[in-house]
Amino acid sequence: MTKGQWFRMLIILLIVWTVSSLWIDNSIILPRPDEVFLTMYHQALSSTLYYSLMLTIFRVFFSLSLSFGLALFFAFLFFRYNKAAVYFHQILLFLRSIPNVTFIILLLFWVNRELSVTIVAFLLLFPIFYQNIYEALCEIQKTWKDVLKIYPQGFKTRCRTLYFPLLKNAVVTSWITCSSLAFKVVVMAEILASVSAGVGSNMQFARLNVDLVGVFAWTIWLLICVSLFNKLLKNILFRIYE
Repeated sequence: MTKGQWFRMLIILLIVWTVSSLWIDNSIILPRPDEVFLTMYHQALSSTLYYSLMLTIFRVFFSLSLSFGLALFFAFLFFRYNKAAVYFHQILLFLRSIPNVTFIILLLFWVNRELSVTIVAFLLLFPIFYQNIYEALCEIQKTWKDVLKIYPQGFKTRCRTLYFPLLKNAVVTSWITCSSLAFKVVVMAEILASVSAGVGSNMQFARLNVDLVGVFAWTIWLLICVSLFNKLLKNILFRIYE
């Protein structure tokens, strides 16, 4: 979507939101935009906002980096030893079939709240990174199969000269896809695990106080944060692969 299309969509949403809130006339059910924006203004004057956003961003980035690093390692490992890949894929399929809420409940019995957020995010993001990278490696191998037969190279040489350079699309797509998903799962985990600080914990605090204005305000801050994070991430990724 172009900037103009985004702007028109936001204007339409704002009009619908304003009309609906005036018609309902109950801030507990649907607050007015001016109430939410005023709350956001007061939040912007407090250090709590910036600390919470930075803490959530750190959790997201750490979970993304950990998931990508291990996914890259295991993707190359099982691509190299593909006979064992079948068993590993079955394990991943089993893990992906378990609801995230179940993981959070179980992890709260075994580890502390902070660590449970990271583990839950990892369990969701790792399979996505792994599958995208592994399938990209298989596709590269299939495409260049004849060339590799004519000019055989060792596995390390193929990784350096063929696989790593051609993984650009898979890596960029995976990071962009997982970045938005990471914010969703980290904030959800922050809420369910009741961590001490973060966007999710503030949303949970607002919910417990029946403060829907606060929930809306934190949601909008989160959307702004996700948008800026994704834009910065895209710029960094494309600079790396220029």
